[in-house]
Amino acid sequence: MKNAVSDSNVITLKGRKFKNAVLVAGLPGIGLVGKLAVDQISRSRKAERVAQLYSPHFPNQTIAMRNGKLKPFTMRFTHAKLKRGEAVFLKGDLQPMTVEGQYEVTASALGYARKIGVKRVIAMAGYAVEKIGKQPEIYCAASNPKLFRELLKKGAKRTPVKAIPIVGMAGLLPALAPAYGLEGACLLVETNGTKFDARGAKRLVEFLGGVFGEKFDVAGIDARVKKIEKAFLEMRPPQQMQPPQAEVPKGDLSYIR
Repeated sequence: MKNAVSDSNVITLKGRKFKNAVLVAGLPGIGLVGKLAVDQISRSRKAERVAQLYSPHFPNQTIAMRNGKLKPFTMRFTHAKLKRGEAVFLKGDLQPMTVEGQYEVTASALGYARKIGVKRVIAMAGYAVEKIGKQPEIYCAASNPKLFRELLKKGAKRTPVKAIPIVGMAGLLPALAPAYGLEGACLLVETNGTKFDARGAKRLVEFLGGVFGEKFDVAGIDARVKKIEKAFLEMRPPQQMQPPQAEVPKGDLSYIR
């Protein structure tokens, strides 16, 4: 039996079983686009927290909150019922710090997803480009041709180059989903790769609205960005206030988580 402290482990808070649910994952990465998008949808739909994932691959830090609570680093699963079925959102404030950790946490997340009845995994992340048009494009890749074609019909596009390396759980979750009997897809939204990209996050939220047949509210994203920026100011020394900025080589396209 797994130990919640020495192994990556999902602790169930609410016993839930779904039929053909979709797991939507948005974890920290370039521009925080995936995290901002998932946080916004989960919050606007008042999604209920159903489980938490603990792992020794997360930093050995605990946050002491002003309200007196201790907050360890975890990933959270929340649930909301949508027009076209059940959605489970995977949220978190970080990704594991090692390659081994990312594989182990991915395995724990997918194992839990299969257990509660998830059939499809959609992960989101940013794709750094030099210039963005009127609205950021969304590129997709999937574990099977049927899902790929479905996302193309919703407005996603094929990747602009032959191959794009997807670093981190945004790639591992959908790529390893078939090993758990699930299908998976990754959505990459164009981003300038700096700071907190509210524009890219809004584009992802709107796209997911089309996938689920919903009109998701995006109004809270700008306020969320301000809140995160304030948190960086309060928690980091002045020289470390801003998150690292991704460098995009001139004339090149690159993806970083």
